Amino acid sequence: MPAAHEKKFLHALLLTGAEYDSIQKLFLAFGSYQAAWQADSHTLQNAGLDQERIAAIARARSLTKPDEEMRKLVAAGIVLSTSDEAGFPQELANIAAPPAWLYIKGRVEAKSRLAVVGTRKATAYGREAAQKIIRDLADQTDVVIVSGLAQGIDAEAHRAALASNLTTIGVLGGGMDRASFFPPENWRLAEEMVRSGGAVISEYPPGTPALPHHFLIRNRIIAGLSLGVLVVEAPERSGALNTVRYALEQGRDIFAVPGQMFSPNTIGVHRLIQDGAKLVTRAEDIVEELKLPRRTPKEKIEAALTGETEHTILQLLSEPQSVDDLKIKTNLATPEIVSCLSMLELKGFVRPMGQNRFQRIT
Repeated sequence: MPAAHEKKFLHALLLTGAEYDSIQKLFLAFGSYQAAWQADSHTLQNAGLDQERIAAIARARSLTKPDEEMRKLVAAGIVLSTSDEAGFPQELANIAAPPAWLYIKGRVEAKSRLAVVGTRKATAYGREAAQKIIRDLADQTDVVIVSGLAQGIDAEAHRAALASNLTTIGVLGGGMDRASFFPPENWRLAEEMVRSGGAVISEYPPGTPALPHHFLIRNRIIAGLSLGVLVVEAPERSGALNTVRYALEQGRDIFAVPGQMFSPNTIGVHRLIQDGAKLVTRAEDIVEELKLPRRTPKEKIEAALTGETEHTILQLLSEPQSVDDLKIKTNLATPEIVSCLSMLELKGFVRPMGQNRFQRIT
């Protein structure tokens, strides 16, 4: 594990645009990131770096203050985690080309995870399919939803997870600062994911643009974090299928939602099914195949409740209560109580008893 002072020099080197191969050459040559950062051009050349990379490091050295850059990370709530640290996702250690470091904003808990990927040009059918399967998964098991925070199915998967009280993780192909975040319209979604207990992660430091080849590289991380990959809509050529290839190399399970016969978005999915992917029409298909731990009845209720108000009112309804009773006991406004009771009734947790009284039925 690099010491704190070493990590700031690793971060500084990454800010120059150096990627894995260059960083490895430097570490092997110098034995420390600090020594690599401070080395002169001739020594860097002897370490095997090309002139373009040497010039980039030389320019950065005159402009970059490693301590200041680390303070910026801390202020943004971003942690630079290396593969030999306790908080690093250990599932990534055994994949091809495992990442040696990750920038992490939020928490990556050791839970069962499912990747949900698909086309950026999702249809109404694809969005609805992703929503339903994730919503039903949340009713049965506490699984983390992993995707790439792209437009289309990725964003729909993250939103459906949040709406269902599931943790969700987004893997970026660039920096996670607002200026370089891509696509920019999903910035608020990413922030909500972190606030809700999930995470946004990237191999790339803040300020790194989301270059096309970065997305293909990051797909190995989406697959590596997950027990399996669910594909919802994918045309014949799709980044989602690239994620599937990584998943197959890593021994992960592949699931596919069948689509409409005449839609170009189903060509890639149907081919996956023909090649042996498990056809999925319900969440139960995934839960059974991955042997995910099922929620107890109490856990199902907890998962379905959204917000402290629902928890409070449901607890009070162990005995029949009127709206006025609840108003006195909670100090909530009548419209808020009525709205909450309506939601609890829709979810099947309470029933009306007449005379404006309600009782819990689970």
